[in-house]
Amino acid sequence: MVADGHPIDGSLARWEEVTAERDDWSALLLGNGLSRNVWEGFGYPSLFDKAGALTTPDRNLFEELGTKNFERVLGELASAIRMAEALGEDPGPYLDRYKSVQLALGKAVQAVHVKHSSVSGDTLEAIGRTLQEQEYVFSTNYDLIVYWAMHAVGFKGLCDCFWCEKNSFDPAECDIPAHRTPVYFLHGALHLVVMGSGATRKLVHQNLRTLLDQFGKPLDGDEQVRPLLITEGSAQHKLQGIEGNDYLSHALDQLGKCDLPMVVFGSDLSEQDQHLVDALNRNPSRAVAVSIRREGRSEKDIRAAKATIRAGLDAPLFFFDSSTHPLACGG
Repeated sequence: MVADGHPIDGSLARWEEVTAERDDWSALLLGNGLSRNVWEGFGYPSLFDKAGALTTPDRNLFEELGTKNFERVLGELASAIRMAEALGEDPGPYLDRYKSVQLALGKAVQAVHVKHSSVSGDTLEAIGRTLQEQEYVFSTNYDLIVYWAMHAVGFKGLCDCFWCEKNSFDPAECDIPAHRTPVYFLHGALHLVVMGSGATRKLVHQNLRTLLDQFGKPLDGDEQVRPLLITEGSAQHKLQGIEGNDYLSHALDQLGKCDLPMVVFGSDLSEQDQHLVDALNRNPSRAVAVSIRREGRSEKDIRAAKATIRAGLDAPLFFFDSSTHPLACGG
């Protein structure tokens, strides 16, 4: 091992070797690899490709906007509805398309997301305990694994920023209480929604309706409520979506401000994640340990992955075999 982590070769350290070098890793950035460890079904290419319920007019909207991101299309439709109402015009056609796209998104998520009963409680508790050991947690996953893991440990020592009226986010009321680990969902999540008013809220489990049951449904009579999901597209498009939402922009800003040694688990920090790399590079002296999945990869592939990450991140880097980390418990 060299001073800034591994040399550019096909080797990978074990996690315990990394912690032997330094034991102050206290922040986590989680990617889809975490969820795939729990359930391989999360390896699907895109929600858009799974959305068989999209009608031809719906698909035309995606094509016209040059995106496969549902949040972008639903956001544009919500704006069109408000504009029509302000001008005294009929918002009906826009509302019909909104409901159609939202229904297709709901069916796609229901089709690809694992049921809570199919996930080991021990696995969720193990993930939750790892989260509790951190000072900051950031997740790019929009599925419910991280949220379920928080629930599995009773949210003890963990918090989000949705403690205002009706589980809403208020940028003026988001200071983290002492001795709590904040968990930020950088790309939104299935339990987060944007109301027609623009306010971001968190869904909570109800007696007869799970979070998956509630997904894609009107909330409190608000037909324009939409899931907060930044699921696909280029880094630029993702950043535009993030900057258009108070909660997401706050979460990304916190990633940039966090100067603690960071473990990146389950993300290869690809070009679609350049906005995350840019945020990390705001603190170039902060060490970053990046997990790489060894299984099914040649030494050449590992060498290329390390070189790509090193070219993007301006930080002391460490690379380790993802299967040796406690978060690999689902594998």
